[in-house]
Amino acid sequence: MSFVQFRDLFLTFTPLNLLITIAVFYKVNNNFSKRFLILSLLVFLIGFSVEALGVATGVLFGSYAYGAPFGFKLFNTPLLIGVNWLFLAFSAHGVVQSFTKKALWLILLPAVLMTSLDVLVEPVAMKLDFWSWKNDLIPIQNYVMWFVTSLFIHTIIYFYRPKINAKVSFYILGAQIVFFGVLGLIL
Repeated sequence: MSFVQFRDLFLTFTPLNLLITIAVFYKVNNNFSKRFLILSLLVFLIGFSVEALGVATGVLFGSYAYGAPFGFKLFNTPLLIGVNWLFLAFSAHGVVQSFTKKALWLILLPAVLMTSLDVLVEPVAMKLDFWSWKNDLIPIQNYVMWFVTSLFIHTIIYFYRPKINAKVSFYILGAQIVFFGVLGLIL
């Protein structure tokens, strides 16, 4: 991605990358119970719906539009953005769950972790045409909405009390941090 001559090729693999990430997450967690699948569907639908409403109205996150790399769109929103919310939310929960079992921290800290990751992701995502912001400015309301949405999602996750593999959670979030951190320095 850091080399212009290869960027378009690797961007076409973005959907595959997201699907492999979620497949590895579920395989490692070996958790295909009905309860976990319902939770997964809820998180996916919340993430996708808030993004679709955000794109349609410009009110939630600010005025933005998705580019081509995420693939198929419904309501001008890539379906895979729901997958992105899903593995980020579960991975953030898995990381925090490895340190504490207290409700406040299992709701608050993953939301802080996800919002912090978004701060790292946003500038790089714009340069890779994952999405674009009106006037190329990322509004503060984007981060506020990420935090609020993450709090809501993590409240639901907490009440479902899934056991999530911390090791794969650290790897997934670590890979995101390294990927967007390095590209943030290079691009």
